[in-house]
Amino acid sequence: MHNRSFVRGAFILTIANVIDRAIGFVFRIILSNLLGSEGTGIYQIALPIYFVAITFITSGITAVTSRFVSEERAKGNRKNIFSIMEVSFFIVIFMGIVISSIIFFNAKYISDNLLHEPRAYLSILVFAPVLIIVSSSSIFKGFFQGLINMIPASVSEIVEQIVRVSLTLYLFSILTDIKLEYAAVIAVLGMAAGEVTSFLMYIFYYRRELSYIKEEMPDEGKIWDKLDIAKTLIKTSFPITISRMIVNILDLFESLIIPSRLIKSGLTHKEAISEFGKLSGMAYPLAYMPAVITMSLSVTVLPAVSEAASLKKWDAVRLRINQAIGYTTMIAIPAIILFLTLPDEIASLLYPNSPGVGALVKVIAAGSIFAYLESIVTSILNGLGMQNVVLKNSVIWTVISVIAMYVLIPIPNLRLFGYIYGFIFADILVFILNFRELVKVTGLTVDYNNWFFKPLTSALIMSIADTIMYFNLLMVISNKWIVMFITVSSGLALYLLVSYIIRLPYLNDLNKLIFSRSK
Repeated sequence: MHNRSFVRGAFILTIANVIDRAIGFVFRIILSNLLGSEGTGIYQIALPIYFVAITFITSGITAVTSRFVSEERAKGNRKNIFSIMEVSFFIVIFMGIVISSIIFFNAKYISDNLLHEPRAYLSILVFAPVLIIVSSSSIFKGFFQGLINMIPASVSEIVEQIVRVSLTLYLFSILTDIKLEYAAVIAVLGMAAGEVTSFLMYIFYYRRELSYIKEEMPDEGKIWDKLDIAKTLIKTSFPITISRMIVNILDLFESLIIPSRLIKSGLTHKEAISEFGKLSGMAYPLAYMPAVITMSLSVTVLPAVSEAASLKKWDAVRLRINQAIGYTTMIAIPAIILFLTLPDEIASLLYPNSPGVGALVKVIAAGSIFAYLESIVTSILNGLGMQNVVLKNSVIWTVISVIAMYVLIPIPNLRLFGYIYGFIFADILVFILNFRELVKVTGLTVDYNNWFFKPLTSALIMSIADTIMYFNLLMVISNKWIVMFITVSSGLALYLLVSYIIRLPYLNDLNKLIFSRSK
Protein backbone atom coordinates (compact mmCIF):
# COMPACT_ATOMS: atom_id res chain seq x y z
CA MET A 1 0.00 0.00 0.00
CA HIS A 2 1.15 3.48 -0.81
CA ASN A 3 3.71 5.02 1.55
CA ARG A 4 3.18 2.63 4.44
CA SER A 5 6.67 1.66 5.43
CA PHE A 6 7.88 0.32 8.77
CA VAL A 7 9.98 3.35 9.64
CA ARG A 8 7.33 5.83 8.52
CA GLY A 9 4.74 3.97 10.58
CA ALA A 10 7.03 3.96 13.61
CA PHE A 11 7.72 7.67 13.13
CA ILE A 12 4.02 8.57 12.97
CA LEU A 13 3.23 6.44 16.02
CA THR A 14 6.22 7.86 17.90
CA ILE A 15 5.16 11.46 17.28
CA ALA A 16 1.64 10.59 18.43
CA ASN A 17 3.00 8.78 21.47
CA VAL A 18 5.22 11.73 22.34
CA ILE A 19 2.17 14.02 22.29
CA ASP A 20 0.07 11.43 24.11
CA ARG A 21 2.75 10.75 26.73
CA ALA A 22 3.49 14.47 27.15
CA ILE A 23 -0.16 15.12 27.96
CA GLY A 24 -0.31 11.99 30.10
CA PHE A 25 2.93 12.76 31.91
CA VAL A 26 1.88 16.28 32.86
CA PHE A 27 -1.50 14.89 33.89
CA ARG A 28 0.11 12.16 35.98
CA ILE A 29 2.17 14.75 37.83
CA ILE A 30 -0.96 16.81 38.51
CA LEU A 31 -2.92 13.71 39.49
CA SER A 32 -0.16 12.46 41.80
CA ASN A 33 -0.06 15.81 43.55
CA LEU A 34 -3.88 15.90 43.81
CA LEU A 35 -4.08 12.38 45.20
CA GLY A 36 -0.88 12.49 47.24
CA SER A 37 1.34 9.46 47.61
CA GLU A 38 -1.29 7.54 49.61
CA GLY A 39 -4.10 8.27 47.14
CA THR A 40 -1.77 7.39 44.27
CA GLY A 41 -1.06 4.12 46.04
CA ILE A 42 -4.80 3.27 46.21
CA TYR A 43 -5.21 4.11 42.51
CA GLN A 44 -2.14 2.07 41.54
CA ILE A 45 -3.24 -0.90 43.64
CA ALA A 46 -6.52 -1.17 41.70
CA LEU A 47 -5.06 -0.71 38.21
CA PRO A 48 -3.10 -4.00 37.96
CA ILE A 49 -6.41 -5.95 38.06
CA TYR A 50 -7.56 -3.90 35.07
CA PHE A 51 -4.33 -4.37 33.15
CA VAL A 52 -4.13 -8.10 33.84
CA ALA A 53 -7.69 -8.50 32.51
CA ILE A 54 -6.96 -6.39 29.42
CA THR A 55 -3.78 -8.31 28.73
CA PHE A 56 -5.50 -11.67 29.09
CA ILE A 57 -8.29 -10.68 26.70
CA THR A 58 -6.42 -8.67 24.08
CA SER A 59 -2.62 -8.90 24.04
CA GLY A 60 -2.20 -12.16 22.18
CA ILE A 61 -5.13 -11.72 19.82
CA THR A 62 -4.09 -8.17 18.93
CA ALA A 63 -0.55 -9.27 18.08
CA VAL A 64 -1.61 -12.24 15.94
CA THR A 65 -4.32 -10.20 14.22
CA SER A 66 -1.63 -7.69 13.28
CA ARG A 67 0.68 -10.47 12.15
CA PHE A 68 -1.85 -12.37 10.00
CA VAL A 69 -3.40 -9.23 8.51
CA SER A 70 0.12 -8.18 7.55
CA GLU A 71 0.84 -11.55 5.94
CA GLU A 72 -2.45 -11.58 3.99
CA ARG A 73 -1.77 -8.01 2.93
CA ALA A 74 1.62 -9.09 1.55
CA LYS A 75 -0.09 -11.93 -0.34
CA GLY A 76 -2.84 -9.63 -1.65
CA ASN A 77 -5.72 -11.59 -0.11
CA ARG A 78 -8.46 -9.16 0.85
CA LYS A 79 -11.19 -11.61 1.88
CA ASN A 80 -8.97 -13.33 4.42
CA ILE A 81 -8.28 -9.98 6.12
CA PHE A 82 -11.98 -9.42 6.73
CA SER A 83 -12.44 -13.01 7.90
CA ILE A 84 -9.60 -12.56 10.40
CA MET A 85 -11.30 -9.42 11.69
CA GLU A 86 -14.69 -11.12 12.15
CA VAL A 87 -13.26 -14.07 14.03
CA SER A 88 -11.03 -11.89 16.19
CA PHE A 89 -13.96 -9.69 17.18
CA PHE A 90 -16.06 -12.67 18.20
CA ILE A 91 -13.27 -14.05 20.38
CA VAL A 92 -12.46 -10.82 22.25
CA ILE A 93 -16.06 -9.69 22.77
CA PHE A 94 -16.98 -13.08 24.21
CA MET A 95 -13.95 -13.05 26.50
CA GLY A 96 -14.54 -9.40 27.41
CA ILE A 97 -18.08 -10.07 28.58
CA VAL A 98 -17.02 -13.10 30.64
CA ILE A 99 -14.01 -11.46 32.34
CA SER A 100 -15.83 -8.17 32.92
CA SER A 101 -18.70 -9.98 34.63
CA ILE A 102 -16.39 -12.02 36.84
CA ILE A 103 -14.54 -8.91 38.04
CA PHE A 104 -17.68 -6.79 38.49
CA PHE A 105 -19.54 -9.32 40.61
CA ASN A 106 -16.47 -10.16 42.69
CA ALA A 107 -15.17 -6.62 43.16
CA LYS A 108 -15.68 -6.66 46.91
CA TYR A 109 -13.82 -9.92 47.35
CA ILE A 110 -10.95 -8.71 45.13
CA SER A 111 -10.51 -5.43 47.02
CA ASP A 112 -10.82 -6.92 50.51
CA ASN A 113 -9.13 -10.30 50.21
CA LEU A 114 -6.71 -10.04 47.27
CA LEU A 115 -5.62 -6.42 47.34
CA HIS A 116 -6.19 -5.96 51.09
CA GLU A 117 -7.33 -2.42 50.31
CA PRO A 118 -11.15 -1.96 50.69
CA ARG A 119 -10.85 1.58 49.33
CA ALA A 120 -10.13 0.13 45.86
CA TYR A 121 -13.61 -1.44 45.64
CA LEU A 122 -15.38 1.40 43.81
CA SER A 123 -12.54 1.79 41.30
CA ILE A 124 -12.84 -1.88 40.39
CA LEU A 125 -16.61 -1.56 39.90
CA VAL A 126 -16.13 1.36 37.52
CA PHE A 127 -13.44 -0.11 35.27
CA ALA A 128 -14.92 -3.63 34.96
CA PRO A 129 -17.51 -2.77 32.24
CA VAL A 130 -14.91 -0.79 30.29
CA LEU A 131 -13.06 -4.04 29.55
CA ILE A 132 -15.58 -4.87 26.80
CA ILE A 133 -14.95 -1.56 25.01
CA VAL A 134 -11.17 -1.82 25.31
CA SER A 135 -11.26 -5.41 24.02
CA SER A 136 -13.11 -4.31 20.89
CA SER A 137 -10.72 -1.41 20.31
CA SER A 138 -7.76 -3.80 20.45
CA ILE A 139 -8.90 -5.63 17.30
CA PHE A 140 -9.16 -2.39 15.37
CA LYS A 141 -5.66 -1.57 16.62
CA GLY A 142 -4.29 -4.92 15.42
CA PHE A 143 -6.03 -4.47 12.07
CA PHE A 144 -4.48 -1.07 11.40
CA GLN A 145 -1.08 -2.19 12.68
CA GLY A 146 -1.17 -5.10 10.24
CA LEU A 147 -1.80 -2.64 7.40
CA ILE A 148 1.03 -0.47 8.78
CA ASN A 149 -1.43 2.42 9.04
CA MET A 150 -0.58 4.08 12.34
CA ILE A 151 -2.69 7.21 11.92
CA PRO A 152 -5.93 5.77 13.45
CA ALA A 153 -4.15 4.52 16.57
CA SER A 154 -2.19 7.76 16.83
CA VAL A 155 -5.21 10.05 16.59
CA SER A 156 -7.36 7.81 18.81
CA GLU A 157 -4.75 7.74 21.58
CA ILE A 158 -4.34 11.52 21.57
CA VAL A 159 -8.10 12.16 21.62
CA GLU A 160 -8.49 9.51 24.34
CA GLN A 161 -5.89 11.26 26.47
CA ILE A 162 -7.45 14.69 25.98
CA VAL A 163 -10.90 13.40 27.00
CA ARG A 164 -9.46 11.56 29.99
CA VAL A 165 -7.49 14.54 31.28
CA SER A 166 -10.27 17.07 30.67
CA LEU A 167 -12.98 15.05 32.40
CA THR A 168 -10.79 14.07 35.34
CA LEU A 169 -9.60 17.61 36.06
CA TYR A 170 -13.13 18.95 35.64
CA LEU A 171 -14.49 16.45 38.17
CA PHE A 172 -11.72 17.28 40.60
CA SER A 173 -12.52 20.98 40.21
CA ILE A 174 -16.18 20.53 41.20
CA LEU A 175 -15.71 17.76 43.75
CA THR A 176 -13.38 19.04 46.46
CA ASP A 177 -12.46 17.64 49.86
CA ILE A 178 -13.54 14.11 48.99
CA LYS A 179 -12.25 10.87 50.46
CA LEU A 180 -9.22 9.23 48.85
CA GLU A 181 -11.24 6.28 47.53
CA TYR A 182 -13.60 8.65 45.68
CA ALA A 183 -10.67 10.62 44.33
CA ALA A 184 -9.25 7.39 42.90
CA VAL A 185 -12.66 6.66 41.31
CA ILE A 186 -12.58 10.03 39.55
CA ALA A 187 -9.27 9.06 37.94
CA VAL A 188 -10.77 5.75 36.80
CA LEU A 189 -13.89 7.49 35.41
CA GLY A 190 -11.67 9.73 33.30
CA MET A 191 -9.82 6.70 31.98
CA ALA A 192 -13.13 4.98 31.11
CA ALA A 193 -14.42 8.01 29.21
CA GLY A 194 -11.19 8.14 27.22
CA GLU A 195 -11.46 4.48 26.24
CA VAL A 196 -15.04 4.92 24.98
CA THR A 197 -13.98 7.91 22.89
CA SER A 198 -11.06 5.95 21.44
CA PHE A 199 -13.41 3.12 20.43
CA LEU A 200 -15.67 5.56 18.55
CA MET A 201 -12.62 6.98 16.75
CA TYR A 202 -11.56 3.50 15.63
CA ILE A 203 -15.02 2.84 14.18
CA PHE A 204 -14.78 6.07 12.18
CA TYR A 205 -11.39 5.18 10.75
CA TYR A 206 -12.37 1.57 10.03
CA ARG A 207 -15.30 2.68 7.87
CA ARG A 208 -12.91 4.87 5.87
CA GLU A 209 -10.35 2.07 5.52
CA LEU A 210 -12.91 -0.36 4.06
CA SER A 211 -13.29 1.57 0.82
CA TYR A 212 -9.53 2.04 0.60
CA ILE A 213 -8.89 -1.70 0.89
CA LYS A 214 -11.56 -2.62 -1.67
CA GLU A 215 -10.14 -0.16 -4.20
CA GLU A 216 -6.41 -0.83 -3.84
CA MET A 217 -5.95 -4.36 -2.54
CA PRO A 218 -6.32 -7.38 -4.85
CA ASP A 219 -8.16 -10.50 -3.79
CA GLU A 220 -5.93 -13.45 -4.59
CA GLY A 221 -4.87 -16.71 -3.01
CA LYS A 222 -6.64 -19.43 -1.06
CA ILE A 223 -9.66 -18.57 1.08
CA TRP A 224 -9.06 -19.29 4.76
CA ASP A 225 -11.88 -21.13 6.52
CA LYS A 226 -13.18 -19.18 9.54
CA LEU A 227 -13.04 -22.19 11.85
CA ASP A 228 -9.40 -22.70 10.88
CA ILE A 229 -8.79 -19.00 11.48
CA ALA A 230 -10.25 -19.30 14.97
CA LYS A 231 -8.10 -22.33 15.79
CA THR A 232 -4.96 -20.65 14.45
CA LEU A 233 -5.64 -17.38 16.25
CA ILE A 234 -6.22 -19.10 19.58
CA LYS A 235 -3.24 -21.45 19.22
CA THR A 236 -0.86 -18.69 18.11
CA SER A 237 -2.07 -16.06 20.53
CA PHE A 238 -1.95 -18.25 23.64
CA PRO A 239 1.84 -18.10 24.23
CA ILE A 240 1.86 -14.35 23.53
CA THR A 241 -1.04 -13.81 25.92
CA ILE A 242 0.63 -15.76 28.69
CA SER A 243 4.04 -14.10 28.22
CA ARG A 244 2.52 -10.62 28.24
CA MET A 245 0.21 -11.49 31.09
CA ILE A 246 3.24 -12.40 33.11
CA VAL A 247 4.36 -8.77 33.00
CA ASN A 248 0.96 -7.56 34.17
CA ILE A 249 0.72 -10.32 36.76
CA LEU A 250 3.98 -9.00 38.16
CA ASP A 251 2.32 -5.57 38.43
CA LEU A 252 -0.50 -7.29 40.30
CA PHE A 253 2.02 -9.04 42.53
CA GLU A 254 3.58 -5.65 43.20
CA SER A 255 0.28 -4.28 44.49
CA LEU A 256 -0.34 -7.45 46.50
CA ILE A 257 3.13 -8.09 47.90
CA ILE A 258 5.12 -4.84 48.02
CA PRO A 259 3.03 -3.01 50.66
CA SER A 260 2.97 -6.08 52.93
CA ARG A 261 6.70 -6.69 52.52
CA LEU A 262 7.40 -3.00 53.24
CA ILE A 263 5.40 -3.36 56.45
CA LYS A 264 7.57 -6.40 57.20
CA SER A 265 10.61 -4.13 56.86
CA GLY A 266 9.32 -1.88 59.63
CA LEU A 267 7.04 0.66 57.91
CA THR A 268 3.45 1.39 58.92
CA HIS A 269 0.56 0.59 56.53
CA LYS A 270 0.22 4.24 55.55
CA GLU A 271 3.97 4.57 54.93
CA ALA A 272 4.00 1.36 52.87
CA ILE A 273 1.13 2.57 50.63
CA SER A 274 2.92 5.90 50.18
CA GLU A 275 6.21 4.23 49.22
CA PHE A 276 4.38 1.98 46.78
CA GLY A 277 2.73 5.05 45.27
CA LYS A 278 6.13 6.70 44.82
CA LEU A 279 7.48 3.65 43.00
CA SER A 280 4.55 2.75 40.74
CA GLY A 281 2.92 6.14 40.24
CA MET A 282 5.94 8.45 40.13
CA ALA A 283 9.34 6.76 39.68
CA TYR A 284 8.30 4.22 37.03
CA PRO A 285 6.60 6.74 34.67
CA LEU A 286 9.51 9.16 34.95
CA ALA A 287 12.36 6.67 34.57
CA TYR A 288 10.65 4.83 31.70
CA MET A 289 9.77 7.89 29.65
CA PRO A 290 11.83 6.66 26.64
CA ALA A 291 9.36 3.74 26.43
CA VAL A 292 7.35 6.05 24.17
CA ILE A 293 9.90 5.13 21.47
CA THR A 294 10.18 1.43 22.22
CA MET A 295 6.41 1.07 22.31
CA SER A 296 6.06 2.61 18.86
CA LEU A 297 8.86 0.52 17.41
CA SER A 298 7.59 -2.67 19.05
CA VAL A 299 4.13 -2.14 17.59
CA THR A 300 5.34 -1.46 14.06
CA VAL A 301 8.25 -3.89 13.87
CA LEU A 302 6.05 -6.96 14.46
CA PRO A 303 3.93 -6.71 11.25
CA ALA A 304 6.91 -5.37 9.29
CA VAL A 305 9.05 -8.38 10.24
CA SER A 306 6.15 -10.80 9.70
CA GLU A 307 5.52 -9.43 6.23
CA ALA A 308 9.19 -9.63 5.21
CA ALA A 309 9.66 -13.09 6.74
CA SER A 310 6.53 -14.46 5.01
CA LEU A 311 8.10 -13.42 1.67
CA LYS A 312 11.53 -14.84 2.72
CA LYS A 313 13.15 -11.41 2.49
CA TRP A 314 15.72 -11.91 5.24
CA ASP A 315 17.81 -8.89 4.29
CA ALA A 316 14.71 -6.76 4.87
CA VAL A 317 14.14 -8.51 8.21
CA ARG A 318 17.68 -7.73 9.36
CA LEU A 319 17.37 -4.12 8.13
CA ARG A 320 14.19 -3.56 10.12
CA ILE A 321 15.68 -5.12 13.24
CA ASN A 322 18.76 -2.92 12.88
CA GLN A 323 16.58 0.17 12.49
CA ALA A 324 14.39 -0.72 15.47
CA ILE A 325 17.32 -1.29 17.82
CA GLY A 326 19.30 1.68 16.49
CA TYR A 327 16.48 4.17 16.91
CA THR A 328 15.73 2.79 20.37
CA THR A 329 19.27 3.27 21.68
CA MET A 330 19.59 6.65 19.96
CA ILE A 331 16.68 7.93 22.04
CA ALA A 332 16.99 5.85 25.22
CA ILE A 333 20.67 6.36 26.01
CA PRO A 334 20.62 10.18 26.32
CA ALA A 335 17.44 9.99 28.42
CA ILE A 336 19.08 7.46 30.73
CA ILE A 337 22.22 9.59 31.08
CA LEU A 338 20.06 12.63 31.89
CA PHE A 339 18.29 10.73 34.69
CA LEU A 340 21.64 9.59 36.04
CA THR A 341 22.98 13.16 35.91
CA LEU A 342 20.10 15.13 37.49
CA PRO A 343 17.71 12.59 39.08
CA ASP A 344 16.94 14.44 42.31
CA GLU A 345 16.65 17.79 40.57
CA ILE A 346 14.13 16.46 38.03
CA ALA A 347 12.11 14.43 40.56
CA SER A 348 11.89 17.22 43.17
CA LEU A 349 10.76 19.62 40.46
CA LEU A 350 7.95 17.32 39.34
CA TYR A 351 7.03 15.81 42.71
CA PRO A 352 7.90 18.47 45.31
CA ASN A 353 5.84 16.80 48.05
CA SER A 354 7.29 13.32 47.60
CA PRO A 355 10.92 13.12 48.71
CA GLY A 356 12.93 10.07 47.70
CA VAL A 357 11.53 9.64 44.18
CA GLY A 358 14.78 10.82 42.58
CA ALA A 359 16.80 8.02 44.19
CA LEU A 360 14.35 5.43 42.82
CA VAL A 361 14.44 7.03 39.36
CA LYS A 362 18.24 6.93 39.27
CA VAL A 363 18.47 3.20 40.00
CA ILE A 364 15.62 2.26 37.64
CA ALA A 365 17.07 4.36 34.82
CA ALA A 366 20.51 2.78 35.24
CA GLY A 367 19.21 -0.60 34.08
CA SER A 368 16.34 0.50 31.88
CA ILE A 369 18.18 0.09 28.55
CA PHE A 370 17.74 -3.68 28.84
CA ALA A 371 13.99 -3.27 29.32
CA TYR A 372 13.75 -1.11 26.18
CA LEU A 373 15.78 -3.53 24.09
CA GLU A 374 13.87 -6.50 25.47
CA SER A 375 10.61 -4.90 24.35
CA ILE A 376 11.90 -4.67 20.77
CA VAL A 377 13.41 -8.15 20.68
CA THR A 378 10.27 -9.74 22.12
CA SER A 379 8.08 -8.11 19.48
CA ILE A 380 10.41 -9.29 16.71
CA LEU A 381 10.40 -12.87 18.01
CA ASN A 382 6.60 -12.80 18.10
CA GLY A 383 6.60 -11.52 14.52
CA LEU A 384 8.77 -14.48 13.55
CA GLY A 385 6.39 -16.93 15.20
CA MET A 386 8.68 -17.71 18.16
CA GLN A 387 6.06 -17.15 20.85
CA ASN A 388 7.11 -20.19 22.87
CA VAL A 389 10.65 -18.86 23.30
CA VAL A 390 9.27 -15.55 24.55
CA LEU A 391 6.93 -17.34 26.94
CA LYS A 392 9.67 -19.52 28.43
CA ASN A 393 11.96 -16.59 29.07
CA SER A 394 9.11 -14.46 30.44
CA VAL A 395 8.53 -17.10 33.09
CA ILE A 396 12.22 -16.89 34.07
CA TRP A 397 11.95 -13.10 34.31
CA THR A 398 8.88 -13.29 36.54
CA VAL A 399 10.33 -15.88 38.90
CA ILE A 400 13.46 -13.78 39.48
CA SER A 401 11.43 -10.60 40.01
CA VAL A 402 9.00 -12.19 42.47
CA ILE A 403 11.86 -13.72 44.47
CA ALA A 404 13.51 -10.30 44.67
CA MET A 405 10.21 -8.75 45.69
CA TYR A 406 9.57 -11.27 48.43
CA VAL A 407 13.13 -11.71 49.77
CA LEU A 408 14.82 -8.33 49.38
CA ILE A 409 12.11 -5.75 50.16
CA PRO A 410 11.80 -6.73 53.87
CA ILE A 411 15.51 -5.94 54.38
CA PRO A 412 15.44 -2.44 55.97
CA ASN A 413 18.60 -1.28 54.20
CA LEU A 414 17.24 -2.29 50.77
CA ARG A 415 13.43 -2.17 50.67
CA LEU A 416 12.32 -0.99 47.21
CA PHE A 417 15.90 -0.80 45.95
CA GLY A 418 16.33 -4.53 46.51
CA TYR A 419 13.36 -5.23 44.28
CA ILE A 420 14.64 -2.83 41.61
CA TYR A 421 18.03 -4.58 41.58
CA GLY A 422 16.21 -7.89 41.17
CA PHE A 423 14.10 -6.96 38.16
CA ILE A 424 17.04 -5.22 36.47
CA PHE A 425 19.00 -8.48 36.77
CA ALA A 426 15.98 -10.29 35.30
CA ASP A 427 15.81 -7.79 32.39
CA ILE A 428 19.48 -8.35 31.59
CA LEU A 429 19.24 -12.15 31.69
CA VAL A 430 16.07 -12.40 29.60
CA PHE A 431 17.33 -9.90 27.03
CA ILE A 432 20.48 -12.00 26.56
CA LEU A 433 18.44 -15.20 26.16
CA ASN A 434 15.99 -13.70 23.67
CA PHE A 435 18.62 -11.82 21.70
CA ARG A 436 20.68 -14.98 21.33
CA GLU A 437 17.64 -16.70 19.76
CA LEU A 438 17.08 -13.73 17.46
CA VAL A 439 20.66 -13.81 16.18
CA LYS A 440 20.45 -17.56 15.66
CA VAL A 441 17.27 -17.32 13.56
CA THR A 442 18.00 -14.19 11.52
CA GLY A 443 21.80 -14.11 11.27
CA LEU A 444 21.77 -10.57 12.65
CA THR A 445 25.15 -8.91 13.25
CA VAL A 446 25.52 -6.85 16.42
CA ASP A 447 26.44 -3.25 15.54
CA TYR A 448 28.15 -2.21 18.79
CA ASN A 449 29.50 1.01 17.32
CA ASN A 450 26.26 2.50 16.04
CA TRP A 451 23.90 0.92 18.57
CA PHE A 452 25.86 1.79 21.70
CA PHE A 453 29.25 3.51 21.46
CA LYS A 454 28.26 6.51 19.33
CA PRO A 455 25.05 7.44 21.21
CA LEU A 456 26.83 6.86 24.53
CA THR A 457 29.69 9.17 23.52
CA SER A 458 27.25 11.93 22.54
CA ALA A 459 25.21 11.41 25.71
CA LEU A 460 28.24 11.64 28.01
CA ILE A 461 29.29 14.92 26.42
CA MET A 462 25.70 16.12 26.90
CA SER A 463 25.83 15.05 30.56
CA ILE A 464 28.95 17.10 31.29
CA ALA A 465 27.42 20.14 29.63
CA ASP A 466 24.10 19.68 31.47
CA THR A 467 25.81 19.48 34.87
CA ILE A 468 27.85 22.62 34.31
CA MET A 469 24.93 24.52 32.79
CA TYR A 470 22.30 23.60 35.41
CA PHE A 471 24.24 24.56 38.51
CA ASN A 472 25.63 27.74 36.96
CA LEU A 473 22.21 28.85 35.75
CA LEU A 474 20.80 28.37 39.27
CA MET A 475 23.08 31.16 40.43
CA VAL A 476 21.50 33.67 38.03
CA ILE A 477 17.96 32.35 37.50
CA SER A 478 15.74 31.60 40.49
CA ASN A 479 13.00 29.72 38.63
CA LYS A 480 14.04 26.04 38.55
CA TRP A 481 11.56 25.22 35.76
CA ILE A 482 13.24 27.70 33.44
CA VAL A 483 16.67 26.43 34.44
CA MET A 484 15.68 22.82 33.77
CA PHE A 485 14.08 23.69 30.42
CA ILE A 486 17.17 25.54 29.22
CA THR A 487 19.46 22.76 30.46
CA VAL A 488 17.54 19.88 28.87
CA SER A 489 16.91 21.73 25.59
CA SER A 490 20.54 22.79 25.23
CA GLY A 491 21.75 19.32 26.18
CA LEU A 492 19.50 17.71 23.58
CA ALA A 493 20.74 20.10 20.90
CA LEU A 494 24.35 19.28 21.85
CA TYR A 495 23.61 15.54 21.76
CA LEU A 496 22.15 15.81 18.25
CA LEU A 497 25.07 17.95 17.07
CA VAL A 498 27.71 15.53 18.38
CA SER A 499 25.77 12.57 16.95
CA TYR A 500 25.72 14.27 13.57
CA ILE A 501 29.45 15.02 13.73
CA ILE A 502 30.37 11.42 14.60
CA ARG A 503 27.99 10.18 11.88
CA LEU A 504 25.40 8.23 13.83
CA PRO A 505 23.59 6.67 10.84
CA TYR A 506 20.11 6.57 12.41
CA LEU A 507 20.22 10.34 12.78
CA ASN A 508 21.72 11.12 9.39
CA ASP A 509 19.35 8.98 7.34
CA LEU A 510 16.18 9.50 9.43
CA ASN A 511 14.63 11.92 6.96
CA LYS A 512 15.31 9.59 4.02
CA LEU A 513 13.92 6.54 5.82
CA ILE A 514 10.75 8.26 7.01
CA PHE A 515 9.75 9.67 3.67
CA SER A 516 10.84 6.84 1.39
CA ARG A 517 7.95 4.92 -0.14
CA SER A 518 8.99 1.43 0.81
CA LYS A 519 11.37 -0.06 3.25
